[in-house]
Amino acid sequence: MPDGFALAALSQALRTRVRQAITEAADVAQTGQFDIVSKHPELLASPTPGKATLTLYPCRLVPNPGWASSRQAAYSPRGERRANSLLALDVQYVLAGYSPEAGDVERVLGLALLGLHETPQLSRSLLLAAASGNFPANSPLPQALRDLADQPAPITIAPQPLELEALSQLWSTLNSGVRTGMVYLVGTLLMESRRRAASAPPVREGRLSVTQLRAPNILRTLFATTTAGPFRERTVASPGEILRIEGSGLRGDVTRLLVGDRSVAVDPAALRPDRLEAALPGNLRPGLVTLQVQQDWPKPKGKQPPPATGVVPGERSNIVPIAIRPVLAGAGTFTVDGRLDLPDGKVSFDVTAKFAVPVGRKQRFELLLNATTAAADGTFGTFAFAAPTPTTGGDTNTTQRKVTIVGVAAGTYLARVVVDGAESALNEDATGVTGPIVTVPA
Repeated sequence: MPDGFALAALSQALRTRVRQAITEAADVAQTGQFDIVSKHPELLASPTPGKATLTLYPCRLVPNPGWASSRQAAYSPRGERRANSLLALDVQYVLAGYSPEAGDVERVLGLALLGLHETPQLSRSLLLAAASGNFPANSPLPQALRDLADQPAPITIAPQPLELEALSQLWSTLNSGVRTGMVYLVGTLLMESRRRAASAPPVREGRLSVTQLRAPNILRTLFATTTAGPFRERTVASPGEILRIEGSGLRGDVTRLLVGDRSVAVDPAALRPDRLEAALPGNLRPGLVTLQVQQDWPKPKGKQPPPATGVVPGERSNIVPIAIRPVLAGAGTFTVDGRLDLPDGKVSFDVTAKFAVPVGRKQRFELLLNATTAAADGTFGTFAFAAPTPTTGGDTNTTQRKVTIVGVAAGTYLARVVVDGAESALNEDATGVTGPIVTVPA
């Protein structure tokens, strides 16, 4: 692939093609003496050349996004050189001429235009022929021309008709007295650095293996307090409960269960293609988490040291959300203190909830109260209070959260807490719901 000398090689090849087209069409007696350069048109008028002179000047470079996107970035995020990124350019050339005598330049300009019209491409043979020409010692152009001949993109030459305004802007930019000429788009020119990319050591042994794709899929989730069951289908669970997943393709070479950002080992004895059982971590924070089956493949073994260790990332199932309940402490679950008489005649209290499994200090926290006895009008009072979220400090674990209740009459209330949308369970026995209870003093 060409390197940074490719632009100079392209200009050299174009000059060679134009000179070839002129000399093949007419002899010097007809054309007169002429020269072909790649100078800025402004330089042709001053100083005045001694003979007709054509210039093929690269006036504009346009990135070609189609070819440029075929390579990755040259450097990785860690600073390692991993590839030679491709610079792809289309080059806009101005073909113009100047001569000391009126009409001399048109003799060669017309032949040049006709030659580029009939062969609108720089062929491989032309580029190799240009590389065999006479060059100064140590010139990089011969090798650059050979690299240009080997690039995968063809080099085409297409005339670019410009509107009067665009043409005026072009010549104004060149600031030249030269006016006769044509604009061509030549491309695509591909360039890359010669720097070597980082590479791994030579491969001593190829280690391959074949495994079956199982496309794991979770259909439903069931939970039980023990492995003996009974299992019930639901989307809310408590930390430490036994999870059963039913679906298809669940047993892989190395199967694990992802619960949120945690990886949970699965007992092979509790693993079948259509069913998986595992215990949820006992210290899961309350709130919404996701379940996903992760199947990896053991690295293939080989004869050469070192021995294969670890796994190769494999398939993943669909993601299923579940809610993890907050777990309240068994004894002294709630304490009520901080009584305050408000100006409007209401009374406020601070209620502190204590947890068996820590919750986040900044998790959204609410307290729900339901009166256990009816009021004078026969209704049972229901209340909901939200605790303010701390604005300072981190979201560290805590085993208690406090909320202020206002306007709640003295009495006993069934209490539930809601943490990030997940609601705590009520205590039940054969007689019905027994707690937990919050007692509000007078």
